[in-house]
Amino acid sequence: MNLAKRLFKGTLLSILIFFSVSFITVLLQLNSPIHRQPDFTLAIGFPFVYYNQFLVAPPIPNSAWEGTNLMLDCALTWIIVVEFYIWRKKITSL
Repeated sequence: MNLAKRLFKGTLLSILIFFSVSFITVLLQLNSPIHRQPDFTLAIGFPFVYYNQFLVAPPIPNSAWEGTNLMLDCALTWIIVVEFYIWRKKITSL
């Protein structure tokens, strides 16, 4: 029961971290002085880009989703966060 509780808490934490990282990738591309893009493209996802938005004929943007990259990002985030959370809980319980 204790492992199931840790997995559940780790899953909730990984969801929050995934959303935070995705939001940060958007913020870094929104007309910032650090990362200016003259071609008005938007790529969301880290380390794999799972959403692209680009202009072909202004003013209507085109977009494309990569479902495989989205699943890879979710799985990678979940594995890293849950493993770290369980490891950290084992260390503190000793």
